[in-house]
Order: sequence, then structure tokens, then C-alpha cells
Amino acid sequence: MSDNTPRLLIVDDQPDSVALLLSYLGDQELDIRVALDGEDALVKAQSGQPNLVLLDVVMPGLDGFEVCRRLKDDPRTADIPVIFLSASNAIADKLKGFTVGGVDYVTKPFSEAEVLARVSVHLHSKQRLARLESMAANRVLETVADLTGRDDRIFQDAVRMLESRLADPPTLTGLTQALGTNERKLTELFRRRVGLTVFDYFGEMRLETGRRLLEGSDIRIQLIADRVGYRNAGDFTRAFRRRYGVTPREYRQARGGSEDDEA
Repeated sequence: MSDNTPRLLIVDDQPDSVALLLSYLGDQELDIRVALDGEDALVKAQSGQPNLVLLDVVMPGLDGFEVCRRLKDDPRTADIPVIFLSASNAIADKLKGFTVGGVDYVTKPFSEAEVLARVSVHLHSKQRLARLESMAANRVLETVADLTGRDDRIFQDAVRMLESRLADPPTLTGLTQALGTNERKLTELFRRRVGLTVFDYFGEMRLETGRRLLEGSDIRIQLIADRVGYRNAGDFTRAFRRRYGVTPREYRQARGGSEDDEA
């Protein structure tokens, strides 16, 4: 693997869960490390500096919430995105996950497509948001992969075009014409790289951009909804709740943001 290969840390005390995640992610260009408890996770996160952590909530000793809290309190690991994995679908648990610094919360049992989508979106999100908003120089990730070849260039160009038009997306036909390819090839390329169709990935991109703006700015929810392509705050709120299990307002409050926005 090259030095630019994304590093992923899986933290779960259940070998069956680890094996399932490895089977889902084994074909991806990833440098995967495993920790079976919270203390080991902290050591491996500090020494290995992963680009993303998949973190089980219920573990002996330190639970996932405490592990995440300690990661965020340590300057060496504070910027590493954490995705929680949990059998609990309770809103209180999801809010707690976001409160301690998680970027996502995936409930078990999860599907291969869901795992691939969440991992792909969060590995790219910091890099993408830095280009879109220039929100903070220290949030920029290293290049996710040293991409070469025509297919890789098409994929990169497609993502750039989509991210530049969050509020006014091109049609699939328009996108493929601009890229000099065809709809079948582009769809197959996205499925192979991120496990989603072009516009399923685009939907993930819009919501993840919205989530990052809720966390990293004081922009009103209505304006965020406009910026990421929703006609009104209500549509954005419903889509956000389906995706993350909480409303934008609940998410912002959990992350210590303003409570004044009513959307």
C-alpha cells in the first residue's frame, strides 16, 4: 500500500462484528487496523493516526462514548472522524454520540452498502468541505488516494462537478456529456468506488455538507438548506432526520451550537 492509502481503525470487542466489517471493506483500498477494546483503540489511534474510526458503543471497560470523548480531548486525535456502531436506535444514544464528537451513528445490523457509503463519504468529507467552504486549514485531510487512469479522473471530475452544484445539480445525462462518458459507465464507476449510484452518493454529499455546516458555522438552518439544495428547511430537516436519526436543530444543540434556529 502507498503512503497515501487511507487508514481505518475498527474498534469492536466482538470478533464476529470485526470479521463482518472486514469482509465488507476488504476489497477497498484501505489500510485497516483493529482494536478489540477502548484502551487499545486510544493507543492505536494515537500511534497510527487513522483517517477514520469505526467505533462500537458497548464494550467492556471504556465504552465507545468515553473512547470518543478522549479522542476529541487529545490534540493528536481530535480531528479524526468517528462513526459509532450500535444496536441501539434510541434518539438519546444518537444525541450522546454526536455530543461527544461523533460524525455519524450507524445502527446494527448494517448492510454492506451502508458501511461502504458511510466510510466513503466520511473519508472524503473533510477534503471536500475544505474546498467548498475553506472553513479551517487544519481540517484538510491528506489526499485520499494517489489516483491515476482515465476512470479515476472521470470519478474525481464527477465528484467535483457535483460538489460545485449542490443547489443546482446536473442531470445524469448532462453530467456524462460534460465528462465525455456514458450513463452506464459512470453508474458502474460510482458503484465500484463508493457502493452507490451517482445521485445516491450526491444525496449523501448534500447531507454531509449540511452536517458539517451545522457543526462548523452559525449559519441559519434555512440558509444551510438552500446552500445544499433543499427547497425549504422542512425538506432538509426531514431528510437529515432520516439520515442521522436526529433533526438539524437537535444535532446543532448536541454539538454545543445555537438554539435560536427553529428549523
